[in-house]
Amino acid sequence: MLHPAPTPWSLEASGAAYADVRGMYGQTAEARSTRPLFSGRSGINRPRVLIVTPQPFYEDRGTPIAVRYVARALSELRVDVDLLAFPVGRTISIGRMTLFRCANLLGLKRVPIGLSWRKLVLDVSLWRSFRRLLAERHYDMVHAVEEAAYMALALCPRHKQPFIYDMASVIPAALEHNRLLNFAIFRRIFRAIEDRVFRGASRIVCSAGLASYVREHHDSASVDEWRFPSHSGAVASNDVARLRADLNIRPEQRVLLYCGNFAGYQGIELLVTAVARARLTRPELLLVCVGATEPELAASFPDAGDRHTDQLRVVRRQPQDRILVYTAMADALMLPRIGADNIPLKLYDYMASGKPIVAIRQDGHDALLTDQRAFLCEGTVASMAEAIVRVCERPEEAAQVGSAALRYAQQHFGWGTFVEFIRDVYRTTIDRDQHDKVG
Repeated sequence: MLHPAPTPWSLEASGAAYADVRGMYGQTAEARSTRPLFSGRSGINRPRVLIVTPQPFYEDRGTPIAVRYVARALSELRVDVDLLAFPVGRTISIGRMTLFRCANLLGLKRVPIGLSWRKLVLDVSLWRSFRRLLAERHYDMVHAVEEAAYMALALCPRHKQPFIYDMASVIPAALEHNRLLNFAIFRRIFRAIEDRVFRGASRIVCSAGLASYVREHHDSASVDEWRFPSHSGAVASNDVARLRADLNIRPEQRVLLYCGNFAGYQGIELLVTAVARARLTRPELLLVCVGATEPELAASFPDAGDRHTDQLRVVRRQPQDRILVYTAMADALMLPRIGADNIPLKLYDYMASGKPIVAIRQDGHDALLTDQRAFLCEGTVASMAEAIVRVCERPEEAAQVGSAALRYAQQHFGWGTFVEFIRDVYRTTIDRDQHDKVG
């Protein structure tokens, strides 16, 4: 029998640690009057959803943050949520959500981003817990994140259980970044399974920029693209001044900020080299990179002195709310990802900051960024360095570009808009599934 994970502290009681309760959305969830998912309908009185995420929960990084947004939105829509995750991360409480964790027979304390033996071990454990929950409980919908959708394809049909595929990336393409699985035969196998998932899912909700890929492989798929809420809020000038002092940043230095993990596809090496070239023209530039784990620090900067130079500061991973102070300190925000096919969650926050963004021009960014909302460049050192210098030498244009991104974020990335998006996805998908069963 599966038992819910303990919840020693609650999201609502955590104060400033989670600005999304008050600062980010502008008011508490309780202060808003949100209509239930099936308001005024008699078919389903108390809907229940199972979210399965092959990730730590909770950690301040992309997918766990996105899952927290979904769980909170469903809670506001008065949906009971069971959330099954890895047995790693902080335990948090969200109204109407029950958190389950799969077994941790090896006592793992950390799961790195991307494919690893740790993730594979916990995926097997997650499969077993997923299977047991389906056998013991009834759900109106399963929300399967990333490779959990591959599990859902095998498990859900035998329980006549519909599922939504939450597609954060193209899994077969991701194998190209893994030296052990970067073989054509593995990619063909995963492509074939992916096609079956596309056909088996009641709905696909993918990262912005991936809908065309889904339709290319399954033209009749019901697919939507995520538009997550941005994380923003006011930051006191004293907090910014204190951070500059802590990082030993001189008053005349201009800060270029990168936030995120240090995986190879993020383009950190390209960014560091481009900033070094830009400093030949603009020596006041300083690059601050936030988000490294201890193993990433050791791999990227084996000499501890390399982490703190006249042109570079490297900072360990920070809580999401703390990132607002770093963003407020920055003169420009950097997005050097190489060959990406989706939108990173941080881009929503970047745009809501009102700061100019320097990003590589590619399909994975073009869903949100234009030449009017960012300084777009090619994925070369020379092109990125040129874009950085342009931000410095054209302050009026930089301000206009940052303001255009902010206006777009205010129009499209609000919390209320996100909740209504969740309502539409779930209501129409559950309705269609019920209609198909009756038919």
